[in-house]
Amino acid sequence: MILVLFYDCIVSSITGVPEITYIIVNLSPADHDGDIRMSDPITIDDISPEEPLDECAQRIIVGYFKEMMSYKKGVCDDTTIEFVHDMRVASRRLRAAMDNFAVCFEQEKFKSLYKQVKIITQTMGSVRDLDVLIRRFKTELMTLPNDKQKDIELLIEHLIEKRKDERKPMLDLFKSLDDSKFENEFLRFFEVV
Repeated sequence: MILVLFYDCIVSSITGVPEITYIIVNLSPADHDGDIRMSDPITIDDISPEEPLDECAQRIIVGYFKEMMSYKKGVCDDTTIEFVHDMRVASRRLRAAMDNFAVCFEQEKFKSLYKQVKIITQTMGSVRDLDVLIRRFKTELMTLPNDKQKDIELLIEHLIEKRKDERKPMLDLFKSLDDSKFENEFLRFFEVV
């Protein structure tokens, strides 16, 4: 995984232009704890110190945005909880990239798009939290004797119903974003010319 870390930002005393220093770190899969499942990182091409920072920032942000949106159909179809996890992780990576490179973009429109991404992350968070709880209690259930399982089974049923309720705002948000052409608006703003 390539991780781009924001390091420092100074305004040049000569040109008056912000100069951003960033570090690129290569993390191999062995660097991650095997018990924690992370979505696979994306590969972003044409990123190098020789390229202008604003173009690299655009490519990174667009890459993370496309990754995030690639999970939307799976999230809506609800075939596996991993789509929610992967989309939320991608949205957090996108927000981190946007935080790191905010200085490269016109602020009014940037802040509006950032706010929408933040809302996506937050809306998915409640669904993901319930997914984790449900999985945890299902695992715990298997370790209990039969006569002790009923209460946990009722709790799991309650959490599953609550998850259904929490999915509704998330699906409504996706519909609203589709109706407003958010994806096209985002990509137009960050388009690399």
